[in-house]
Amino acid sequence: MKKNGFTLIELLAVIIILGILMLIAIPSVTAYINNSRKDAYVNSIKEITKGAVILVNSGELNVNDPDTTYYIPVDAISTENGVFKSPYGDIDEAYVIVTYNGDDFNYYFLGKDETDIGIDKPTEDEKIDKDKIVSNIDVINTGIGIGDREKIIIYNSDLTIKENKTAVDNIPEGDITYPEGKNKKTVVTGDIVKIGTEEFYVVKRNGNDLYLLAKYNLKVGGFYNSDYTKTGEYIESDSGYGLQSSEATGWVKDASSFKGSVSFSNSNYWNGKVGTEYPGVYCDSATYTSGTVCSYIYYDTNKNIDSNNTISTYIREYKSKLIAMGVSIKDARLMSVEEAYELGCGNGEWWCRHDTANAPEWVSSTSYWLGSAYDYEYAWGIFSNNAFDGYPYDDAGCFGVRPLIII
Repeated sequence: MKKNGFTLIELLAVIIILGILMLIAIPSVTAYINNSRKDAYVNSIKEITKGAVILVNSGELNVNDPDTTYYIPVDAISTENGVFKSPYGDIDEAYVIVTYNGDDFNYYFLGKDETDIGIDKPTEDEKIDKDKIVSNIDVINTGIGIGDREKIIIYNSDLTIKENKTAVDNIPEGDITYPEGKNKKTVVTGDIVKIGTEEFYVVKRNGNDLYLLAKYNLKVGGFYNSDYTKTGEYIESDSGYGLQSSEATGWVKDASSFKGSVSFSNSNYWNGKVGTEYPGVYCDSATYTSGTVCSYIYYDTNKNIDSNNTISTYIREYKSKLIAMGVSIKDARLMSVEEAYELGCGNGEWWCRHDTANAPEWVSSTSYWLGSAYDYEYAWGIFSNNAFDGYPYDDAGCFGVRPLIII
C-alpha cells in the first residue's frame, strides 16, 4: 500500500536543490540591486550638477577666477527632484566643484553618504559612471585643487564663504601628463606634455594659458614624392587616423617623399597684408613679392578660420578628439609665423633650420603649415633640411598638419 508524503531523503534532496538555487540567485540579485543603486546614484549626481550649472549661470556666485577651485555643498543646490539623495543613505558630505578656464566652466563631484559610499576624488561630471563609486571612504579631502589652481574657496549651504585656503594637492585637469616634478606653471619651452597618447612641445605661456605644438603632423592627407605626385593616402579606417603619427614627418623621415601631407592647388597659396614686408612671401603669381595679398588657405578675409577647407576640418576634428579625452582645449590652430620667429625661426631669412637658424631641432623636425589670424595671415611650410619655406615647385604645395593647441 502506497503512503502519501515524502521520505526524509526526498526532503533533504529538495532542500539541497533549493539551497543551491539560492546560492546562485542571491549574488545575482544582490549585484542587480547594487548596480541599480549605483545607476540611481549617478543619475542623482547628474541632476545635482545641472542644478549647479543653473546656480552658476544665475550669477549668484562669483566663481570667475581661473586660479581658484570652488567647492559648493550639495545642500546649497536645488534640483527638480528636490534634495540630493544617495540610494544607500543620507548624504554625509558632498560637493559640486566648479572651475573656470577663462571661457567655460567645468563641473566635478566629490562626496560620500552616511554609509561611506560615494566618489572619493573630484571627478569631472562627464566622466562620472558607476565604476567611479567606491565604498569605505573615510574622510572627504576638500584641499584638492583642479589642474594647477593654487586657491580653494568652500561655500556654506547659504552660499557665504566658509573657507578660503591654498590647495594642498592637485589633480590633473583632464588626461594631461607633465614632466616628472613639473606642472602647468613650471614647464618651460621645449618640455614635452602628454594628452592621452598625444605628445606636445611647450611653445610658451601666456598668463594661465599654455601653448603646445604637436610633436608630429597629424596622420591625414596623402603620400607625395619629390615632384609632388601623389602615391597614396591615409584613409579614415587607418589606425590612428586624425591623430599625430611619426609616419607623417614628411621629408625628415624620407628625403624623397612627403607623408601625411595636404595638397593645395596654386590658386590657394600664401597670403600677406598689404604694406607689410615678409621674407619670402609667395603669391599665386609665382613671384616673390613683399606686401602683396595672396590667396587664402586657412583663414578667410575676415580672419576667421575657413571651416570648409581641408586643414580647418582636420584641426577641428583633432580638437574634438582631444576634448573627448577629457581635456579642456581653449583653441586649436596652426602655429603663427610670429610664434615661429619667437622660437628662433627666420633669423633674417625665410627658412627654419636648427643648424642655420636659432630654432631648436624639435621646431623644424617635420614639415608642416604655419598660419596666423592676427596681424596678418600667412601660411608657411617648414623643412628641417633644404632651406625651403614650402613654396610649391609646380602646381601643388604638400605639407603636413601640425597643430598648436592652447590649454
